[in-house]
Amino acid sequence: MTDPPVKTLSDAEKVRRLPWYYAHSGCNAVFSALTWFGPVFVLFLSELGLPKTRIGIVLSFLPFSGMLALVIAPTVARLGVKRVFIACWGIRKVVTACLLLTPWVLSRYGADGAFYYVLICMALFAVLRATAETGWYPWALEIVPAAVRGRMYGVNNVIGLLATSTALLIASRILDESQGLTPYLLLLGLGVGAGILCVIFAFPIPGGAPGRFRQTAHWQAMREALSDRKLVLYLIYSALTMVTMQAVFAAFVPLLMKDEVGLPSSRIVLLEVAGSAVGVLSSYAWGWWADRKGTSPLRLVLLLLGALPVLWMLLPRQHEWSFFCALAIACVAGATYTGWWITDQRMLYVNIVPEDRRTEYLALYYAWIGFVGGCGPLLAGSLLDGFSALRGNWGFLRIDPYTPLLAGSVAAITVSALVLQRLRVRLAREPLAT
Repeated sequence: MTDPPVKTLSDAEKVRRLPWYYAHSGCNAVFSALTWFGPVFVLFLSELGLPKTRIGIVLSFLPFSGMLALVIAPTVARLGVKRVFIACWGIRKVVTACLLLTPWVLSRYGADGAFYYVLICMALFAVLRATAETGWYPWALEIVPAAVRGRMYGVNNVIGLLATSTALLIASRILDESQGLTPYLLLLGLGVGAGILCVIFAFPIPGGAPGRFRQTAHWQAMREALSDRKLVLYLIYSALTMVTMQAVFAAFVPLLMKDEVGLPSSRIVLLEVAGSAVGVLSSYAWGWWADRKGTSPLRLVLLLLGALPVLWMLLPRQHEWSFFCALAIACVAGATYTGWWITDQRMLYVNIVPEDRRTEYLALYYAWIGFVGGCGPLLAGSLLDGFSALRGNWGFLRIDPYTPLLAGSVAAITVSALVLQRLRVRLAREPLAT
């Protein structure tokens, strides 16, 4: 069943309201960098003394919760995607603030108690996030004109990455000057403050009105969507790419830098700053290229994504040049991540998702990337603990517990590139989804 008719905004009106969208995204970037999504949170879990398997369990809750979208999408649409998004986006800031009590839990109940406390907070946050983002994806399709979507993502990435870079620079300074859990608590508090501003800035964004949906029609529409060959190919390609980026690049590369390369936490955060800075410089160019060439830039993006694990495997360990080499790789990674996000999201919204069937398509997309993204940290954390004793040399290559994980990433990206090529051939034969 298709979405019901809603009040149509002109493209000019949508463009006039975009500054609110940018302000919302900038504050959300600060919140994300200082709390659940950046290297600060992974290092915080490590500081609590959690093994990598448990870190993987905690991190898996966020993507796994996305599977709720399959069930709740009709209800969210019926209540109003904007209304649901703002409510859940606000409540999750309260849940995040509860992390400030972790040191007390640690002192009273030990490492096991702290683990289960953080896990409960993460579970609550993940459910709220999944519910909110089930509404956000169709809302985002409504408020941004298709003709400028690539450039909008470019500008939005510049703002978001500038905000992220500023937040992480502050985080690096705080972590450099303090020890223990205290600096992490200060950063979490700053992140919650930015998150509250993020919610406030969402109110003036237009669209997101309630609609009427029947649950039975929703499930039928889901089955019909899965008969779309373009969507299936896209889901396979995105699964291989997302699981690599979330499970390896975002979650465990900071621990690689800490455990094997020997960098302090403050310098690990600086690597994220460097990547964000390069992302800022490249964002608009990626958006402009995507608007002109469609999916073509993704070939270069996947080539660079496949090269990153190789560069990390070749990175000097415990050497005076380690940081500078890691800094160079971080710059390549920053440009690559930005290019992937802009070109991939443009392809999703412009080429894959029909506007009149956005609810079921985007619910399937969000649930699927949640499932594969949740499996990734679980598998990666267990793999790292399982290979914890792996040490050796193969020629000039240093073998350590991270080597199997990085080698598997290269294989996943290679298969992803092959699937993307088949998808591009099919897209060339069919009209745009919009």
